[in-house]
Amino acid sequence: MRPCAARAALERYRAALWQTQQLKVYAEQVEPLLATQEAERASLQAQAKELSESSRDITPLLLRMLDGLDKFVALDLPFLQGERRERVASLRRLMTDPATPAAEKYRRILEAFRIEGDYGRGFGAERMELDEAGRKKVVDVLRVGRVALYSLTLDGQEAGYWDVAAKQWKPLSSSYRSALREGLKIARETAAPLVVSLPVPAPTTAAAATVSAPAPRSTP
Repeated sequence: MRPCAARAALERYRAALWQTQQLKVYAEQVEPLLATQEAERASLQAQAKELSESSRDITPLLLRMLDGLDKFVALDLPFLQGERRERVASLRRLMTDPATPAAEKYRRILEAFRIEGDYGRGFGAERMELDEAGRKKVVDVLRVGRVALYSLTLDGQEAGYWDVAAKQWKPLSSSYRSALREGLKIARETAAPLVVSLPVPAPTTAAAATVSAPAPRSTP
């Protein structure tokens, strides 16, 4: 072999040897990193499994909460029925969506409970159609928290209240029509708050007789 060729071969050998040594050093440096990454991968897999199991565990709880909310709406005073029932139906659809995380489902159900709780504070007003013995009429309904519901026909000539025990609307004395009109204005925020006198159902206990008509009491 000519000297030039020998020197070229020696240079290639030295370069290959140096590259081999560098690769060995790199491998020694990378090996702990690979071990750490493998441990992290195993940890993530374990967490994913725990999360999956947690989701399975929380789903029955969410369904029970939703069933309780549904029953509560059904047994509560009959106000905003379309809106409240649709909220429950929307939550039921959400519960069947596998793409929605359990945490979001939980948040949405808690939000629905919060909204229901808010109904118990303050006045509310809505317009609805009542069917009384086959006679339909459109009325404005005043809600006082979760204490009582009152109705007033659009011409202001007929007033009524929701009898919780009988679960039906009953006539209300015409003497309350003016107070009802004021209460509706307050609920719609077209009048300043003031004290109006409206009948509310008297509380009963196990030893008390069931009242058949609401007892008058001043209502703010």
